Amino acid sequence: MPLSTEEKIQDWLRFVQRLGQTDRPQDVAHAVIHEGIRAIGADGGFMSLLSPSRTELTFAGSYAYAPEAVAFLKSVPLTAQFPFVIAFTRREALFLESLEQARQDYPDLVPHIQNFHGSVVDLPLVVGDEALGVLVLSFAQARSFTAYERVFLRVLAAQCAQALQRSGALHQERRAREQAEALQEQFAFLAAATQTLTTSLDLQATLDALTRLAVPRLADWCAVFLPRGTQLVPVAVAHEDPARVPLVRQFTDHYPVVIEASGGLGEVYRSGTPQLVPAVTEELLRAAGADEAYLRSVRALQIHSMLHVPLTAHGRTAGVLSLATSDATRTFSEADLAVVQDVARRAALAVENAHLYATLQDELTERRRAQQAVTDLNAQLERRVEERTQALAVANANLEAFTYTASHDLRTPVRHVRSFADLLQRRLGDADPRALQLLQQIQEAASRMDELTQGLLDLARVTSMDLDFRPVDLGPLMQKVIEGQAPDIGPRQVQWMVGALPVVQGDERLIRQVFENLVGNAVKYTRDRAEARIEVQAEQTSTEVVVKVADNGVGFDPRWAGKLFGVFQRLNPADGFEGTGVGLATVQRIMHRHGGRVWADGVPGGGATFCVAFPRTPVTADPAP
Repeated sequence: MPLSTEEKIQDWLRFVQRLGQTDRPQDVAHAVIHEGIRAIGADGGFMSLLSPSRTELTFAGSYAYAPEAVAFLKSVPLTAQFPFVIAFTRREALFLESLEQARQDYPDLVPHIQNFHGSVVDLPLVVGDEALGVLVLSFAQARSFTAYERVFLRVLAAQCAQALQRSGALHQERRAREQAEALQEQFAFLAAATQTLTTSLDLQATLDALTRLAVPRLADWCAVFLPRGTQLVPVAVAHEDPARVPLVRQFTDHYPVVIEASGGLGEVYRSGTPQLVPAVTEELLRAAGADEAYLRSVRALQIHSMLHVPLTAHGRTAGVLSLATSDATRTFSEADLAVVQDVARRAALAVENAHLYATLQDELTERRRAQQAVTDLNAQLERRVEERTQALAVANANLEAFTYTASHDLRTPVRHVRSFADLLQRRLGDADPRALQLLQQIQEAASRMDELTQGLLDLARVTSMDLDFRPVDLGPLMQKVIEGQAPDIGPRQVQWMVGALPVVQGDERLIRQVFENLVGNAVKYTRDRAEARIEVQAEQTSTEVVVKVADNGVGFDPRWAGKLFGVFQRLNPADGFEGTGVGLATVQRIMHRHGGRVWADGVPGGGATFCVAFPRTPVTADPAP
C-alpha cells in the first residue's frame, strides 16, 4: 500500500499537531517512536540522537523491536559503517529496498539483521545545516519507494527534526527561566538576610530573625547552635509549624550536642566543614548506632534532609547553622549548600559583631578621646603641609624667576665678551698665532655660554608661559621641522621614513619645539653614520597618541635612560657631540604641561628611540606646574 494515502496523511497531520504541543525533547522523541512510526505506516523503527560529545549516536527508543535486537544501538560511533550512521553524516536519506544488497554494501550490519527481511529507510533529522539524529523505518515486506513517497518521508523527517529543535529550545528557555527565577529568589533572600543581620547588634534578636527568615524559604526548620561549655545549644529555633518548636528543644535537651563527639554538629563545629545529608533514613541512623528511642524522636521531628554549616568568620567558628526539611520532595543539594554557606558567613559576622559590641562599649570613650587626638593631629599636619606647599610654591617661583633673570642677564656680558673677542681678532690679524688661538677659545666658550643661557631661558619660558591649546596637525608640522634641519645635515645623506601623523591637542609653538629637539638630536647623533636613517611613526591606543622618533645613531646605555631628561644631563661626551643638556629637559617639561609623557630607549652603537605620548582626551590650557 502506498505510504502517502490520504488516510495516512491525515493521521500524520493529527500527529504533527500533537507534536507541536510537546515542549520537551524526550517527549518529542517518545511520541515519534511510539506514535509517529505507526502513523507513517511502518512496521517498526527506532530513533538515535547525536550525543552531547558529538562523536556518537545515542539510542533514543524503538517501536516493535525486541530489546535484544536493538542492544547494539545504545551507543554507535559516527565512524561506524552502518547505513543509518552514513545517512546521518551525509545528511542524505538512504532507501534500502533490498536487504540482500544492504548485506553486501554494509557487512558490519550483517550480524544485526540476520532475522530481518523487507526494506529499510534511514532518514537524517536535519534542520538547516545541523543534523540532530536519525529516524529508521523498517517494512516487513520488500518494497520500492516512489519518488513521491521519498519526498513524503523526507518531509516527515524534517517535521520531526523541527519539533526536536523547537522543543529543545523551549526546554532550554524554560530551564534558563527557572534558573533565573531561582537565582533571583536567592538574591532576594540574601539581601533580606543581610538586612536582618545588620539591623541590630542584639545577638538574640538577630538570630531569631534569621531563623524565621530561613523558614520556609530555605527549609522547614532552622536552628542556630552556639557553644556553651562542652556543648552546642540551640539559641534560636524556627519551624514552619510553630507548635513543633518545643519538639526540637526537647530533642536537643534529651540528646545534647557534645562538641567533642564524632560526627554530626560537633564535627562540623570543630572542623569548620559543612555537612550535607540529602536523605535521613533509618538505615543511615542505625548505621550510626541510633537506638529505638532516638529513632522515635527523629520520626516525631519528621526530618527528611539536613544541612549543617559552620558559622565561620575571620578563621574562627562561632557556631553552627542547621537546616532540615520534612517533605520528601524537598531535598538539599550542593546548590543549596552554596547559598546557606553565604548566609552562614554573614551570620557569623553578625555573631562576632554582637560579641564585640559589649567590649566596644567599654572602649568607646577611649576611642573617642583617641579620635579627637588624631583629628587634632591631622589638622596640625594639614596646616604644616599647606605651609610647606606654599613655601615650596614660592621657592619654585623664585627659582624660576632667578633662572630666567640670571640667564637673561648673563647673555649681555657674554655677547660683549664674544663681540670684543671678534674685534680683538680683527685688530691682531695674523700677527700673533698664540693670541689668535686663545681668542678662538674665548669665542667658543662665549658661544657655549650663550647656548646654555638660551637653553635656560627656553626652559623658564616653557614653565611659565600661557598655553594656547588647539588642534595641531603633526604632518605639516613635522615636514617644517625636517626642512629646518637642512643646515645641520649639509651634504650628507639622510634616509627619512615618516609615516602618517595624526592631529593632537596642544600649543603648536611648544609642540614644534618638542620635535625640533628630538629630530635635531637624531640628526646630530647619526652624524658619523655612512647612511643615516631617521624614522618618525605614530600609533594610537585607547587613551594616548604616541609619536616615535627613531634613529640608527650612536645610541645610549638604557640603564641610564632616566638621566636623559634632567637639566645638564648628557650620556655622550661633550667633545664628540655639541649640546647644552637642556633640550630634553625642555621636552619633558612641555609634555608634562600637555598632560602627556616622554621616554626613551637605546642600544649603545645601535640607535635610539624617543617617544612622546599625547592624551587622546582633549585638554585645556593648564597653568605651569
